[in-house]
Amino acid sequence: MGLALWKLGPSEAALPFHDSYGGSATTYGWASSILLSSLETNLAGEWLKDYTADNQLAGTNIAMVNYTLAKFQELGLEDAYVDQYTAYVSYPLDNSLSLIDNSSAVVYKPTLIEDELEEDPNSSYYVPAFFGYAASGNVTAEYVYCNYGTYKDFQALRELGVDLEGKIAIIRMGAIFRGLKVKFAQEQGMSAALLYTDTADDGEIVEENGFKPYPHGFARNPSSIQRGSVTFGLAGDPTTPGYAIKPGEKKPREDPSGLPKIPVLPISYRDVKPILEKLSGHGPKIDGWEGRIKDYDYSVGPNANYTLNLYNKQEFNISIMNNIMGKITGLDDSKFILIGNHHDSWTPAAADPHAGSASMLEIIRAFGDLVKTGWQPKISIVFASWDGEEYALLGSTEYAEYYQHELKRKCVAYINTDAAVIGPILSLEASPLLNDLLLETTKELQYPNSTITLYDHFMDKAGGKIGTLGSGSDFTVFLEHLGIPSVDLNFGNDPTKSSVYQYHSLYDSYYWMSKFGDPGFVFHNMMAKYISLLILHLSDEPVLRLRTHNYAVELQKYYHDLEIPSQWWNQTQGKHCGHGGSPSKESFETKKKYHPLKKLIKKVDKKMQVLELKTAEFDDYLWELVDMYDHWDSLTYWQRIKLYFKTKGANSVLQYFERHFLDHKGLNNRPWFKHVVYASGRYTGYKGQELPGLAEAIEDYNLDDFTERLGKLSEILDTLLRMCSL
Repeated sequence: MGLALWKLGPSEAALPFHDSYGGSATTYGWASSILLSSLETNLAGEWLKDYTADNQLAGTNIAMVNYTLAKFQELGLEDAYVDQYTAYVSYPLDNSLSLIDNSSAVVYKPTLIEDELEEDPNSSYYVPAFFGYAASGNVTAEYVYCNYGTYKDFQALRELGVDLEGKIAIIRMGAIFRGLKVKFAQEQGMSAALLYTDTADDGEIVEENGFKPYPHGFARNPSSIQRGSVTFGLAGDPTTPGYAIKPGEKKPREDPSGLPKIPVLPISYRDVKPILEKLSGHGPKIDGWEGRIKDYDYSVGPNANYTLNLYNKQEFNISIMNNIMGKITGLDDSKFILIGNHHDSWTPAAADPHAGSASMLEIIRAFGDLVKTGWQPKISIVFASWDGEEYALLGSTEYAEYYQHELKRKCVAYINTDAAVIGPILSLEASPLLNDLLLETTKELQYPNSTITLYDHFMDKAGGKIGTLGSGSDFTVFLEHLGIPSVDLNFGNDPTKSSVYQYHSLYDSYYWMSKFGDPGFVFHNMMAKYISLLILHLSDEPVLRLRTHNYAVELQKYYHDLEIPSQWWNQTQGKHCGHGGSPSKESFETKKKYHPLKKLIKKVDKKMQVLELKTAEFDDYLWELVDMYDHWDSLTYWQRIKLYFKTKGANSVLQYFERHFLDHKGLNNRPWFKHVVYASGRYTGYKGQELPGLAEAIEDYNLDDFTERLGKLSEILDTLLRMCSL
């Protein structure tokens, strides 16, 4: 094409771009005004009422699937369809819990059922107290209070000589992912676990401070039970690691991995109180382990006079996960951005996930109005409603594994809208490639019921700090397995002023949301506006709205935060090969050139400093291209041609920048996690760990592994430096 093109004159050659590539600022202003005008009508409450009308465990609520599909089609998405996968899940059959004294008499038997509240219709639904993937079992044993059940908590119990073998662990929610609490208890030889929410973690919003419990006030309802999944931090079907199976396909399954072998139940703080009281005065007390359970001194136990009988029965089977997909086709259909939220939940939940579901329908409605004007995005926009998130991020992960090659080629960014509204405080966690866009877009919106902008609010409440992604929602597979820039965003609660969020309980309901979480659904509306503008920026600007400099800055911070053992600095490197068992160029280079190790450590640091400079220059270059588009009408034909090809090259760098942080070897014992900069913490789950391979090598005091991973990071930096060099 190039040769023929240059032989033809401007009047004869077909432009390799659409006319709408020009005037990006004008186009954005016109399109954004239509979106925001559409969202002046707020239908989020109506969608939320529909979404919270029934139970919807993963793989079970076909009516909700059909509802979402119909709304996608009705509001204007093309080719909306249901995308199905088969996955291994568990469903509750029976449970019970009994406190037994030394005469074998049952002295207390909690119901494990939340109170039905006259004010809240959703509380009339019966949803068993259970954890997804908890093992079936019937255990009678003494019990021990294990605080948050962190790795360090169990280490403290061992150091104090507390006998954990065969005991039942009582663990409070919070601090880390609940599944890791169960994992650590199981590794200590404990026979079962009972998890509860201590009101000490509700901050100042407690009855002791005069707050009435829900439904009459902001405090936690005493019977509230937090359900959830207790996998050991995996993402996707535990029988198909790294691949997916659609209905009718005959692919083999592996034995389930990363799941508990002990029974586990959730319980309310009211119902756990008589059980914990029996531990008072028995066993040591540990500083910092106290909560707010009255008449319990937080001794860890055990008390030889009392045992618990914990019974859990679940059915494990293969179920169909139903994702709903819809699309707005762009002028360039070889690229797309993806916006997703899940539709499954443990209860008929309002905040998690359906604040995101309602906001997504509002976004689709607004873009439907924009499309009716004849507008078409420059790249495609895909919307997804995932199934099975609550169990193990099933729907999103199976989709991403099934289409991983296409996603790596085409997907520019992923926006996650899970639990989009819990309160009034904006929270952002993202790949640094998106930081500039996220902050700049907050300047375009007024914060609800105030004279300040959303940007002013975010600077006041978060200091402008955009957090690190870990895990716990559907962004995980896109960022940490496929290297696609991702963002997770929500309006969270204010711990000093807002209602306690009744997470994964029957009381995360439409009534709670309409009365306490977001009266008037103003923050649902604000979220829809904010995400709509983010989508518009990402899909309709000729120069992709990703920027690299923040990434280089953050990478240096992460590297400098590593606590590399001082005795390693002068070590010669251990014998090692490149990733996957075959020697890499870097491994040969490090063995030949870097003795002692400190030379490689310093060289990587120097490369990061250069990358910071190069990315600053590259981002300036991107803004120069943007400025040329804003003066499109004054460009000659050949200037437009030249700009087109410059843009194509720049966009290629932006689209694949994050992909270069993938390492096919993955993390030790967690090879599914491929990203060298971001992963969920192996001891925390939800919280992100920066430079996880290097950090874990330091934790394990594994010099060879540290050296190998540092060599890989050095290779990646070389690649990025070449990409960003002008």
